[in-house]
Amino acid sequence: MNGLDILTRSISVPTSGTPGGKKFQFGNSWQYHPRSDRHSKVGCWAITFDLLQESQLLRNHVASKKVAIGINHPMRDFSQNRVKNLDLVICRASGSNPAETRNFFDLIKKYTIVLSETERLTLDSFPQLLVAVPATVLVALEAKACMTEFVKARPRLYDELNSSHLTIHGDTNSAVAVGFAMINVAETFISPIRNPWPLAEHSAVVNQHRQPRDARSIVQKVLELPRRSGTGTSGFDAIGIAIVNCTNDGRPITHVDEPLEPAAAGLAYNDFIVRLAHIYETRFNAL
Repeated sequence: MNGLDILTRSISVPTSGTPGGKKFQFGNSWQYHPRSDRHSKVGCWAITFDLLQESQLLRNHVASKKVAIGINHPMRDFSQNRVKNLDLVICRASGSNPAETRNFFDLIKKYTIVLSETERLTLDSFPQLLVAVPATVLVALEAKACMTEFVKARPRLYDELNSSHLTIHGDTNSAVAVGFAMINVAETFISPIRNPWPLAEHSAVVNQHRQPRDARSIVQKVLELPRRSGTGTSGFDAIGIAIVNCTNDGRPITHVDEPLEPAAAGLAYNDFIVRLAHIYETRFNAL
């Protein structure tokens, strides 16, 4: 599995704004900014990369143009009339993407994704995965992060992820609902929200964390999210957790290969990808 290496290596590179959107205030560049979705998009790209490696069936479907991906796809919960944009979906397509981003490879530049030479060769071996206008959603991915202010972030993270699976299955019950949480275990963190000035001219305010207690509290909250083992019930089909060490001060971000909570062992990244590939291959083998 390469996803966590791709995720941490890529978001270690500071950027000056949301891809295709506004620049960050005061001319600052950040590795992580809560008002940018870059970390979510990189996480979903990395998950898709590993899913392509793990599932021969998915590669076959891509090669035969049976499936494509959609970015920021709006899904509607029919019963609640609630619409939510999902970070990335694997789907049957209704048409080509009208924007400049035409395929999975194009997203590398868009989100500043950094690949090793080996990962690049692996990507080159995949069939071309197109970005398209979704018709029927097969897999819907939503990624969220909790990097600081953990007490305040706990209910927000839960609500945002919980509303995702409800919307996905309210729209398409057979779709595979996938949740991914990136949780910070660093002792300190420089928050863009608490530093509203040019960092080149002003000392940074640094948040202090109580680790691993703070990160563990978020893992425990993620474990409360409902999960399901088949269609017809409510919950995520697959949930993954990434524990990262991010001080947000320019130092490289790393991932930590321990679940922090024994009960979260089954949500570790590698197990998460294996489960997701298995669900795809059993649910869509007749596609």
